[in-house]
Amino acid sequence: MGWSDQTGMLFRRLCLATVGIALAWSVHLVLARFTGRQLTARATIAFVLCVPATAAFAVLNTLVFYDWFPVPSVADDLARWDYPSVIKTAIADGLVTWYFFFAAWAAFYLALGHVSEVRVAERATARAKLNAQEARLAMLRLQVDPHFLFNAMNALSSLVARQQIKPAGAMIRDLSDFFRAGLVIDPAADITLGEEIELQRLYLAVERARFGDRLDVTFDVPDQFLNVRVPALLIQPLIENAIKHGLGATSAPVRITVKTECRDNRLLISVANDTDGGYPLPSAERPSTGVGLSNVRARVETRFGSGATLDARARKGGWMSEIIIPMAGLSVRG
Repeated sequence: MGWSDQTGMLFRRLCLATVGIALAWSVHLVLARFTGRQLTARATIAFVLCVPATAAFAVLNTLVFYDWFPVPSVADDLARWDYPSVIKTAIADGLVTWYFFFAAWAAFYLALGHVSEVRVAERATARAKLNAQEARLAMLRLQVDPHFLFNAMNALSSLVARQQIKPAGAMIRDLSDFFRAGLVIDPAADITLGEEIELQRLYLAVERARFGDRLDVTFDVPDQFLNVRVPALLIQPLIENAIKHGLGATSAPVRITVKTECRDNRLLISVANDTDGGYPLPSAERPSTGVGLSNVRARVETRFGSGATLDARARKGGWMSEIIIPMAGLSVRG
């Protein structure tokens, strides 16, 4: 170039590179606010943001090398043409050149981000499948649990001994349907809330035969929620927890209420036990069949996002476990 001030040139290049990095970082900060949007939408936003970033960099680059610290290579242009024309031409040329640079960076940035999101989604799907499989294993363990089978058979034997043929037949059908459902259900698939409730009705029918008048069960599930799709076997650990820490801890009658409602654009599915006998309240993480409430919380958070969770707390006369799911994340069977 025939110019001895190479050190000054390097310094100015470094300063401009720093400005370019700052502009790219600014684009990143804006794009971060749109995390979770579709890739096409984020790409559109990114390429639009590259326009002002390119304009700022092209203007600054032109001023540095054409006005503030003009280099010998542009001296002929400045001498031959009027100053405004040279500056405008240089800026226009810079807009084209540097836009492709910023656009290429944005495309690379989006590609890396998309790959990261895909990997996160794959890990979340794997966790969801694992949690669902654990839920099914818990149900199968319950079905072959000697204590559960002994109590069920003992209750059935008592009905037969008292010659209560119809209740005994109903209990046999409930047991059969409950066992069949546990074998055929796909734990990784979603089912309707109505199907989940019917499965829990079978389980509670067997438990009601065991405990008799000590167990009172109420379902408060409006028809409008029956077609909402939820992970299979989502409610059962809550019901097992309510039975264990209700009937298992007092001789007083216990009422178990399964309720769904919509509040603040969130679906609430609660299982509560009520007793007047009084008993030490359980830990929110204490399991009933080896899976427990922590598994339910992990399943809903993985399936429906951070806005979904499980809230387990003490209440007057008992304990309540409440699943909270944003309505926006739910699908409905058509």
